[in-house]
Amino acid sequence: MTQTYQAMAFTVPENACDCHVHIFDAGRFPLSADRVYTPDHAPLSALETHLAQLSFRRAILVQASPYGTDNACILDAIEGMGQDRARAVAVIDDSFGDEDLVRLHGAGVRGIRLNLRTHGDVDAQSVAARLDHAVQRVLALGWHIQIYTTLGNIALLEDKLAALPVDLVLDHMCCLDAAGDLTQTGFDSLCRLLACGHVYLKLSALYRVSRQPGYGDVQPFVEKLFATRPDRMLWGSDWPHTMPAPGTVRSSDKIEHFRPEDNGLALNLVAQWAGDPARVKAMLVDNPERLYWR
Repeated sequence: MTQTYQAMAFTVPENACDCHVHIFDAGRFPLSADRVYTPDHAPLSALETHLAQLSFRRAILVQASPYGTDNACILDAIEGMGQDRARAVAVIDDSFGDEDLVRLHGAGVRGIRLNLRTHGDVDAQSVAARLDHAVQRVLALGWHIQIYTTLGNIALLEDKLAALPVDLVLDHMCCLDAAGDLTQTGFDSLCRLLACGHVYLKLSALYRVSRQPGYGDVQPFVEKLFATRPDRMLWGSDWPHTMPAPGTVRSSDKIEHFRPEDNGLALNLVAQWAGDPARVKAMLVDNPERLYWR
């Protein structure tokens, strides 16, 4: 696996956390038969190298769709890193009883993920029903719900999301279109949700929203988001970068190689756009600490 790391242009604070990484180790942890794609190899040792390149100590392991609801791979990674360094966001279904969730909590899980993109977005009513059910499962544990969806769905679900009784984490800048502007549908809804206090946003995977080399078109969005609620910003690399090349048809029959990305460049840009070292520390240390280490 080849990834690029521009040297850090700022002093990385102690206990900095990459809030969105995946582990793929199919030799030890078989992938789901229902997976949409077959990822390349990205074991815990490669994650440790990634963190060292960024001078980071901590990581949040997010259950990736090729593993379905079998969270064994991320739990093994937490055990290997230790819970002071790693926490996780799991994927569950109704086969998980309350006692199973308690065991996951003890193993370092602090949230569940609803992926509304890999298998296609669904209508707002169905999403609202899934959210209600998810809240019932996690409320007593103090977990959050993480969703991967679009600004369009954020606009449709704004009132529902604003009223959630648990913390909400939004993936990958809600798939905004950086080629557009701040008036695009759903961006105002996102900013209002952030102002609620229980909503966090991952400034992760700039390549998923940018249309320009060097990601410069993302700058006005990041600046606006920091101005709205700097104490709810999180940074994630989305390592090891599973987004396929444009026009690629995903298949479980062949290995999908990871996208080459400059993780250092992406982090340096977000830190620059934050405009204040205190905001950078909040994004990398304080906000993750509040959300995941409790």
